[in-house]
Amino acid sequence: MRPALTLLSGLTLSAVLTSAALATAEPERTEAGDDSRSAVSAPVSGTTGAVSAEEAPEVTGPATAAIEPRDAVDDEAVGLSPASDSPESDSGEPATSESASEAEDLEAGSEPAGVALEPDTDDPAASVEAVADPGLDPSPEQEAANSEPQKASTPEAAAVDPLSDESASPAEAAEIGSEEAAPEQETASEQVPSSTPEAAEAVEQSTDDPAQSEAAEADLEDVGSEQPSTASGPEATSSSDTAAVAEPLPVVSKFEPEVLRLIVEAEGLKDEERDALTAFYEGRGDDLLWIEDGAFNTRAEAAMAEIQRADDWGLEASAFELPSPPQSDDPAEIARAELKLSLAVLKYANHARGGRINPRQLSNYIDREPPLLPPSDVLAGIAQADAVDAYLRGLHPQHPQFEKLRQAYLDIKRNRLPVEDAEADVAPKGKAGKAKGGNKATDEAKLRKILHNMEQWRWMPEDLGRFYVWANVPEFTLRVVHNGETIHSERLIVGKPDTQTPIFSDEMETIVFHPFWGVPNSIKVKEILPGLIRGGNILERNNLRIQYRGRDIDPARVDWRRTDIRNFHVYQPPGPSNVLGVVKFLFPNKHAVYMHDTPSKHLFANSQRMFSHGCVRVRDPLKFAEILLAYDKGWDRSRVDWVVKRGPRDNHIKLDNKIPVHITYFTAWVDDDGKLKTASDVYGHEKLIQMGLEGKAHLIARKKEDLGAVQAEVVSRLAETQPTWTSPSSSRQPDWVRRVFGH
Repeated sequence: MRPALTLLSGLTLSAVLTSAALATAEPERTEAGDDSRSAVSAPVSGTTGAVSAEEAPEVTGPATAAIEPRDAVDDEAVGLSPASDSPESDSGEPATSESASEAEDLEAGSEPAGVALEPDTDDPAASVEAVADPGLDPSPEQEAANSEPQKASTPEAAAVDPLSDESASPAEAAEIGSEEAAPEQETASEQVPSSTPEAAEAVEQSTDDPAQSEAAEADLEDVGSEQPSTASGPEATSSSDTAAVAEPLPVVSKFEPEVLRLIVEAEGLKDEERDALTAFYEGRGDDLLWIEDGAFNTRAEAAMAEIQRADDWGLEASAFELPSPPQSDDPAEIARAELKLSLAVLKYANHARGGRINPRQLSNYIDREPPLLPPSDVLAGIAQADAVDAYLRGLHPQHPQFEKLRQAYLDIKRNRLPVEDAEADVAPKGKAGKAKGGNKATDEAKLRKILHNMEQWRWMPEDLGRFYVWANVPEFTLRVVHNGETIHSERLIVGKPDTQTPIFSDEMETIVFHPFWGVPNSIKVKEILPGLIRGGNILERNNLRIQYRGRDIDPARVDWRRTDIRNFHVYQPPGPSNVLGVVKFLFPNKHAVYMHDTPSKHLFANSQRMFSHGCVRVRDPLKFAEILLAYDKGWDRSRVDWVVKRGPRDNHIKLDNKIPVHITYFTAWVDDDGKLKTASDVYGHEKLIQMGLEGKAHLIARKKEDLGAVQAEVVSRLAETQPTWTSPSSSRQPDWVRRVFGH
């Protein structure tokens, strides 16, 4: 913008005279702010020939905006206050520290920006360049005039002109104006006071000329490079700290990408395991669980040592593939060892909780669901465990019988029981002793038996209950357990091999005195229907009734060859001949079985008691009811007897607290004296469990009972069947009567 000086050379004398007149003029003070206004708005008179503001021709664009009188601008708009307009106090000393510093700047030759002197020319273009060009060198007279302490410029005004070489930087302007009621801002760039709209318009118009724009940008760059920001204090510190926090240094991980890649590529993983491993290792970076500084840590060594002892817990140590120590710092090798050990831990947890076999795949009569832990819980638990080996041991069943069986298992492996004792316990009746191979064969059979029973304990609920009923089918025994102690035991009758008592757990809710017996569909189809088709009085002879839609009907009026008996309700009312006796115990379940009394007491004298269609018969049901009602309601035996003798028929006594019922199939257990006891595999479940442990469960042929389309089967059987029971007094009874009613 230096060429502008040449264009204005003819006006130099007029500018000098104008500056002298302004410097020597003593305006009359009326208020604190009038002095500064008069310095700008008073027209220049005398021999200079300058035109007053009223007589000057109207000029548009930057010139008009630059020479607008200060009267038209609100002081507060540019940050002025009455206190700052008066540079001196009555004593002649500077009024404020800002005024003193301003005076020092003026003495040093700095020229406050933002004051537009009225031009002494009629040329609008000259006026524009005179105001807009910050490169004009002031004359000595102008420097003297600018050094007057009564100048109207203020630090705030000096920060307004963005094109002045002498204007303060944004940071300096913010620091100077902080005490003039300007709000504190977050960053230094936001501390620049807003200029007036007229000044902004002047700046915008002054850059229309490309040459001037380039010169102005060059001057601004010089100012930025020669006048570094002087902003200091909390604002500057906070700004730098914020920038440091906003841009954290990226963390580079060597192992995490490799581990995640291996998880994706791993074969044989369930979706739940893959998701758990991914979630566990995401975000861990190089903070691995098992490896530190390229080697296994103490946690890994403890975990692998415990997994190698899996045989002592009835598992197979060979089933778990453990990693070898890393031989190099290769991230891929370290990640592979890390993931391999995590997979071994997950597999160990699964096996310890009974996950080797799905019990429901073995038989329709085994209804158990192992209490498996989610893989995410296993990883989180072992990562937080102080002792990893103790955590792994805690995954096994905590039932006392499981531990007793485990100790018996270890004793047999280490000490070898005498052959005669082992054979007497394991072999069926009439086959004891004298097997070639003696001790080794017997010990192996006993070990397998214990392992099968330990596996079944893994399927049991973790909490059996503080007070519960335990019916063990192969033992034909019922127990009532309170706080871990057996307080009552009784003989049982269970289902026949072809109508087995199912193995499951549920909760007893109701005890019914003088119950009705509802004949199940299987007995209706296989036992009752053939007699109805023959036309006999089978229902009457056994005190049975038949209903349709809630009303008793005459069975002789129904054509049973064309009728599905399953649509009818066949029942036996309470009485001395009722097959349920005087009481039944209900724990509703999908198998439709329950416990009950029976009029056929002589059957309890047999050593193997498999006579029912699946329900469990109790030898002394009133004693059993007394114990249950004493625990739940505080009843004594006299109260029970009164209900039996005087109570109504089909009297439902609802329990206040549900009592857990566990029907089990344990063929080996340790008694209170510490002696191992065994029972026969009456349903063949041990063979099924062994096939499951060997991975052959898919080879088991499962029978599914189908009662549909029974008419053809029944009619064909009738052609070969002769009536065998013609009267109640006859000693010859059909097989179904003996099987169902126990006669």
